[in-house]
Amino acid sequence: MSVRIRPVPLGRGAQPFIDVMWRVYRADSQWIPPLRRQLTALFDSRHNPFLRYGQAQLFVAERDGEVVGRISAHINPDHDGYHRERGGFFGFFECTDDEAASKALLESAEDWLQGHAVDWIRGPVSFTMNQEAGTLVDGFDTPPMVAMPHGRPYYDRLLTAAGYAKAKDLLAWQYPVVQLHPRAQAAYARIRAMDGVTVREFERNHFRRDVGLAIEIFNDAWADNWGFVPVRAEEADQLAADLDQFADPDLTALVFVDGEPAAMVVAIPNLNEAARDANGRLFPWGGLKIKWRLWRGVRTGRVILLGIKQAYRTRAYNGLFLLLFAEVHLRGERRGYDWAELGWVLEDNARLNVALPRMGARVYKTYRLYQKSATAGENVPQPRAADIAPPADIAPD
Repeated sequence: MSVRIRPVPLGRGAQPFIDVMWRVYRADSQWIPPLRRQLTALFDSRHNPFLRYGQAQLFVAERDGEVVGRISAHINPDHDGYHRERGGFFGFFECTDDEAASKALLESAEDWLQGHAVDWIRGPVSFTMNQEAGTLVDGFDTPPMVAMPHGRPYYDRLLTAAGYAKAKDLLAWQYPVVQLHPRAQAAYARIRAMDGVTVREFERNHFRRDVGLAIEIFNDAWADNWGFVPVRAEEADQLAADLDQFADPDLTALVFVDGEPAAMVVAIPNLNEAARDANGRLFPWGGLKIKWRLWRGVRTGRVILLGIKQAYRTRAYNGLFLLLFAEVHLRGERRGYDWAELGWVLEDNARLNVALPRMGARVYKTYRLYQKSATAGENVPQPRAADIAPPADIAPD
């Protein structure tokens, strides 16, 4: 039978859109179902600030009465204003190995976006680059880390068949928490001893305030990054509320120079490890299992934020990146972590991608963003490359 595309409303009506994941990944032994409560909140404007300033439409594909795929189409006015372009995005792309269904989904998203006069279409981005971005193209043999997407090996074929080409790869690095590199040890000791430099973890009683400071640093540090969009204050508040449920302040660090916030690092426990057998549900026993496992301590984590304000990327503070690296290593070691995911990192962030192997990390997953012109017959535009790198203290000798 033919494929039928059906628009799905945001809010409570998004349940069929959410359910697609269990259809697509039911035979994937590495997939860990996200918590349904978090997924429901993602499509609710009361919980997701993007839905209060952006525009979005959800679609599902049905074949023989069964939902076999999904996609979103959305416009991000913050992206367009920041980059001075008219971009369209698709996201949350999941589909069975059904080329007709995937093509119909992508065409539905494209039609909706072309109605908003966009110049190009990029994805998967769900809903912003500060949330989940890309689809997995390498590293299917390990489970997804918390707040990172998964994917099916045939997605690249489906997207390419629909006329999409690679826009950018995002790299996830696996870092074993074993022996701290001597250069990081030296930077840690030297900078912590400098006059005017103080380092502290996030304060539990002021967690939202400290997340706000971290986002202030992030917005300055990554302002020139490819695809970057500043995090709004309300998005920082929502991030703080989400993290406050399971984050460990001992895995965070804020660096101040003469009382001014200068750098930060935020790592979080791998919630997926704790939720591996909950099937996305907190009730009746899923929530208790997750809380117990987090309390006892998981063995994996992820660095989700790291940044140094541009004003402090100077010779005087050479080594701040290594200080952050050492902070998260020592804190993770103290908590009994085996390894952490560092990422994502743009494939063309040359200095960082050279420095991380020197610290003992290796690329273990690759995520891909795709792009095509919104005008038939035009070539796919080449995205502007970025070489946003940390200070020279981590460059090769």
